Amino acid sequence: MSTFAVMVFPDEKKAYEGLHALQQLHAEGSLTVWGTEVVARGTDGRISILKRDDAGPLGTGLGTLTGGLVGLFGGPVGAAIGAAVGATAGAVRDLFHVGVSEEFLTSVERVLAPGKFAVVAEIHEEWIVPLDTRMAALGATVVREDRVEFEDSLLEKRVAARKAHLAELKARRQEQKKERARERAGEKAEEMMQKLLTAEIEDTREKLESIAEKSEKRLDASKEELEAKMDALLAQAAGAKPEVRQRIERRMADVRSEFSEREQKLLRAKELTREALQHP
Repeated sequence: MSTFAVMVFPDEKKAYEGLHALQQLHAEGSLTVWGTEVVARGTDGRISILKRDDAGPLGTGLGTLTGGLVGLFGGPVGAAIGAAVGATAGAVRDLFHVGVSEEFLTSVERVLAPGKFAVVAEIHEEWIVPLDTRMAALGATVVREDRVEFEDSLLEKRVAARKAHLAELKARRQEQKKERARERAGEKAEEMMQKLLTAEIEDTREKLESIAEKSEKRLDASKEELEAKMDALLAQAAGAKPEVRQRIERRMADVRSEFSEREQKLLRAKELTREALQHP
């Protein structure tokens, strides 16, 4: 599973030494680095990006995480978590998309104190010892969080809920028509109710179509990320020692498995949406 790692250093020089050490671990095959960014936290508590890799699809999750942190830690020191003073709605949404927890954010805020520097990375590691040992030698503290695509699961749940709501609205509208046929009294009120139900049905249909479009986009992005990760792993395996190549091949299997799980959730969301939108 991909992991977000925030490695916090006392000064900028150590941070770049840490970045180099991380690259060495990748070259050795001890872990795989999907992307890295170097950040600093100023005395005002704000985070700024000092070095950003242009990693394309590989850097999608990392870019979302770092961008979210920049937005989230935009307020006074100590205000980012809890009351979330200074946090933008976009930053919170972005962090939710990549599935980081409040506990992770709290740890990052505590460890990445004003005046400190960090290397933020997305990696794939079988065990934590190689990274922790190398970073400890540089005086760094490592905060980790497995990357969990919560929104993929939520999309399916949202579709199911919207589908059920749409079916309920259609049933209510049909019942209103039957009632109107049985009793002509209060026609204006009945007509108004029909209009309201029809409007709500159309609104629900539009939301379902929006979810279907979002699922399609996330699926396309996931495929691009999968291809980029596989290319990176193949490049890392080229020329590696047999035992290292075996570890990298296991990572390949893990990456494919993660993608398959995401793909099934997104395809299920699309399928449920099509079912809901089949009938007017």
